Amino acid sequence: MKILGIDPGTKNMGYATIEVKNRDLKLVEAGVVKFRADSFKERIVELNSALDTILLNSIDHIAIEDIFLAYNPKTALKLAHFRGAILMKVILSIGDYSEYSPLEVKRAITGNGRATKEQVSFMVKRILNIRGDIKPFDITDAMAVAITHFQRLKSNM
Repeated sequence: MKILGIDPGTKNMGYATIEVKNRDLKLVEAGVVKFRADSFKERIVELNSALDTILLNSIDHIAIEDIFLAYNPKTALKLAHFRGAILMKVILSIGDYSEYSPLEVKRAITGNGRATKEQVSFMVKRILNIRGDIKPFDITDAMAVAITHFQRLKSNM
């Protein structure tokens, strides 16, 4: 089974695919899409193209991080538009998705809903047996979303 985790953002979008075999997790692919366009409309087009490429792999489940509490309403609205574009593409490609709040992801990965990005990154690398740094945090956040989804699936088995 393959799970794609997505950490949405209007400037960078982290993504990671993990494979589950006999309850063991293995990282298949991970990266970050850095949107280059200045206009929001052009970024949506870039997003669509990037998702076309990412979704070429056979994916069984998709998990996406929900919107965090944003202090700037304009930023939150733009992120909501991006998430809407992602979700439409996912629904048309795969048919379903799951979403997790940042608090749920942090709690699932570290046991602490207020964990720092560094703590999440440390635990993700430990869970997936990855050595070395992974930057930016968008990538480890996407890995954490995918791992969280696996944990939810496992607890429902």
